[in-house]
Amino acid sequence: MLKTPRLIIWMIFSVCCLSSCIERFYPEVDAETSGLLAINAHLTDNPRRQFIEISRPVPMIYSKYEALPGCYVLLVREDGEGREFWQDGPESYYGADLDAEFLQTGMSYHLEVITPDGEEYHSDFDHIRPAPAIDTIYYQVERNATPQGDSLEGIRFFIDFTYDNEAYEYIRWELTETYEFHNPVMDAWIQVNRWRTYPIPDEERFYVCYISHDLTDIHSMSMEYLDQGIYIKKPFSFVPNIQHEQKLFYKYALEVKQLSIGPEAFFYWNELKKTSQEQGSLFDSQPAILQSNICNINDESERVLGFFSMAGVHTTRGIAEDLTELDRTPNKYYCLPVDRGPGVAEAVSYPSFFARATYDGITVYEMVNEHCVDCRAYKGSSEVKPDYW
Repeated sequence: MLKTPRLIIWMIFSVCCLSSCIERFYPEVDAETSGLLAINAHLTDNPRRQFIEISRPVPMIYSKYEALPGCYVLLVREDGEGREFWQDGPESYYGADLDAEFLQTGMSYHLEVITPDGEEYHSDFDHIRPAPAIDTIYYQVERNATPQGDSLEGIRFFIDFTYDNEAYEYIRWELTETYEFHNPVMDAWIQVNRWRTYPIPDEERFYVCYISHDLTDIHSMSMEYLDQGIYIKKPFSFVPNIQHEQKLFYKYALEVKQLSIGPEAFFYWNELKKTSQEQGSLFDSQPAILQSNICNINDESERVLGFFSMAGVHTTRGIAEDLTELDRTPNKYYCLPVDRGPGVAEAVSYPSFFARATYDGITVYEMVNEHCVDCRAYKGSSEVKPDYW
């Protein structure tokens, strides 16, 4: 019964398990960083609410950071004017509404943090540099080779910008993608406990969502050896056309923030790129503990993780839709309930979600993931259509 769907799911499960067995582990680095204070504060001249993250890494490298609530956080301008940051949202985040009058190009700023145990940390001063405007943003359809020797179709965005000011020393780009996602339309139920199961009404379900993610790829550039003029075709990361992701099926948007930074921040991001993005063998060197520009004013020997920077920023957004050049055939088995044999439709935890669908001439009622019956359950997902959509 439904051997084809079951075989597909088993193959996907096997590939995922096999591909996730080997990870590099750096116990010395883990021991050195565990418990240290981590401050990430990358602020811009864009007048809006901005955030600083303060936390401590916990054991096991690349696992997680533990929030550090209760800190006093102050951003101070060179003339003594300051803005206090308050806890906002998750406990590790501190936010402040920074206004245009406070954010002045050419002026320097530094960060002051007092932890709940009374330790005081200051950053170096960094000044806001003007940012070059992005002239145009556009994309091209590409076909890239995979490590397995196959080819994968998708798109790549590019920008053109004008270099006409020697104050543009170094450029860094932050990228955020947003795309439209559609779930299959199925009857759905929720089992809240062992005895109670009820259908999910349509008004509580969402089939179409808009998913946003900050992209982690690090893009930066030195302007030192560029001639002034128009710089064309700065490329960003390839966006593959993968059926179950649906990124390029309906509409895809890429927001590009072009930030003008200083040499210290440029070096920091370049070193971070080397340790976080470059692939290597089992015997590659361990990731470096990067030099921070934040220190304990009473104990300069204490290691601090993270970095403080100020930047001028220019933002634009590119849109890709109606990509007829790509194969946008839906994966008909994605998220559909599959008969798993004896003991079907038995919840193992609560709440659990079930769906019923008919395909290949057979009707199946089975347990599914929550995101299959409500697309808001995907990370970064919302049913609210963006204003620019």
